[in-house]
Amino acid sequence: MWIWLGSGLFLLFLIIVVLLLSQIKLRLMAKKNNKDDMVLIDVTLLYGLVSLHYNVPTIELNNLRDGLIIKGEQSSNLNERQTANHEQAIHINKQKIKQWTEEFKMMLEATLGLKGWIQSTFRHLRVTRLDWSTYIALSDAAHTATLTGFAWAIKSTLVGFLSYHISLRQRPKLLVVPKFGVSPSFVSELQCTAQIRLGYAIYALFVLIFRVLRENKGLRKWLKLLKRSNREGRDDGDQASRA
Repeated sequence: MWIWLGSGLFLLFLIIVVLLLSQIKLRLMAKKNNKDDMVLIDVTLLYGLVSLHYNVPTIELNNLRDGLIIKGEQSSNLNERQTANHEQAIHINKQKIKQWTEEFKMMLEATLGLKGWIQSTFRHLRVTRLDWSTYIALSDAAHTATLTGFAWAIKSTLVGFLSYHISLRQRPKLLVVPKFGVSPSFVSELQCTAQIRLGYAIYALFVLIFRVLRENKGLRKWLKLLKRSNREGRDDGDQASRA
């Protein structure tokens, strides 16, 4: 009996270790072809047993006052039918950005050393692929050349910032191609894959909870933020269903 019990405990321990050593894989693909937009986000963990998929087929910019309207579909294999889709709509305007800024300030106040926690967690995120190609064509050749240089500057700055905060396992492939003598167009495609070990993600979560509990009224503030986020998520879902 003790042999069977010991074998079972050892097998359970081995399974836990194998799961903790697994990777959480993230894949982002974004493409803009003139007025057509597409954003795909895939998250897989536990060796592919759990997968999350988020698709953004529509990004609308009506005017500067209303801002961006991002409509997306979320699905996962956690349900029995494996095909549950949930439509969501996010309105990003001046008011929304102000609200996010206030919520982030509240997070800083509710968590001891949140910035340090974010930096430490991102250092364990390993980017295994980062490809970003852009094709630019304007009616004026001088404007095309100017915009091409501006695009190179933006890409170089962003990649330099990322390389300072996360681990790039492969050299990013950046491409900006000006096209002259053709109809005005703008095509840009971004593909990025990253991964983080499940064991460290769980450890980082416990560290975050510990930091929240150490801060005065930190837990109460976080619960207030989560409650507000859930309420806004339901409101966005209702707006998407009416649309």
